This record gives sequence, C-alpha cells and structure tokens, in this order.
Amino acid sequence: MKKPALRKGRFSKIQFRETEWTKSSKNIGEYIFRRISLDQSSKEIQNIRPRHQMSQLFITSKEINMYVNDYLKMMENKSKNNRNVQTDFKNKTNDSKTILDNHIAHS
Repeated sequence: MKKPALRKGRFSKIQFRETEWTKSSKNIGEYIFRRISLDQSSKEIQNIRPRHQMSQLFITSKEINMYVNDYLKMMENKSKNNRNVQTDFKNKTNDSKTILDNHIAHS
C-alpha cells in the first residue's frame, strides 16, 4: 500500500448525489450522520486517505462543513418547490374562479 501522504487526489472533492436515505433526514444531525456513514464506508475514500488517529475518521472538518451547506441547500430547494406548488395551486384556483365568474356573468 502506498503511503497516504503520497497518494494523489486524496483530498479532492468527491461529487455527491443525494440519496433517498439522506433526503429523508428529519433534521440536520440525522443528515450529517447519514453523510458521514456513507463517506466512512466508501472503499474509494478508505483507499486514498489516512485514518485520523483520534477520531478514526477518513473525512475532514471541511467536509462536515460541506454537509451542513448541502443540507441547507436541500432545505432551500424543498422550500422553493413547496412555494411553487402553492403558487401554482392558487393560480389554478383563481383561474377556475375567473372562468366561473365570467360564465355566470355571461349567462
């Protein structure tokens, strides 16, 4: 096995795609736990990074900070989607009401 300090790309950012398991987290603590669990079990990360002696983690504090930012983005996107759905529903309701009012007015 190569020495960890000599491995190329050992701290390069790994592209993460949200999974149903991470998306279904009820709070930030659960989300971070799930992300740590996924990254700690990654064979790719285990092969290129040294394990921290005290914590026994392969991930760094910068990555945990990234998890927090990812969680906040995910919550923001959910919030935007909910607002869009509510706006669409209100618009459809208003359109239906306008059509009904116009129909009654012309009758």
